[in-house]
Amino acid sequence: MKILNLKKLPEKKIRTNNNKIDEIISLWKEVPTLGLSGDIYAVYYNYESDFNGDFDFLIGSENSALKDFADIKEGKYMIWTADSQDAVGSAWQKIWNTELDRAYESDFEVYSQDGSIKIFIGIK
Repeated sequence: MKILNLKKLPEKKIRTNNNKIDEIISLWKEVPTLGLSGDIYAVYYNYESDFNGDFDFLIGSENSALKDFADIKEGKYMIWTADSQDAVGSAWQKIWNTELDRAYESDFEVYSQDGSIKIFIGIK
């Protein structure tokens, strides 16, 4: 577990849910055109309910000039890792099937320049 302070990120945003994977994939395909540099963040926030409901999904970096912003909420986070981009979906399946007291305020993935991938899940 890690406790994080508030972080504000400029990003490109869509409103979606986990049943609309095609929308999420489409946004990921735009990443090369977004002018992002440094670590890439994928932020899930503004949850309607839980992982079954709608949420805002944003992709960006701290060095971006994009107009939309996401606030990664201050709080406690459980950290999961994925060995590759292809393994991120499997990691989320494990997260959804794990008993966690999730906060559903903000969750995020960090794709670091060193190739590591971490998934931060907000908990109460």
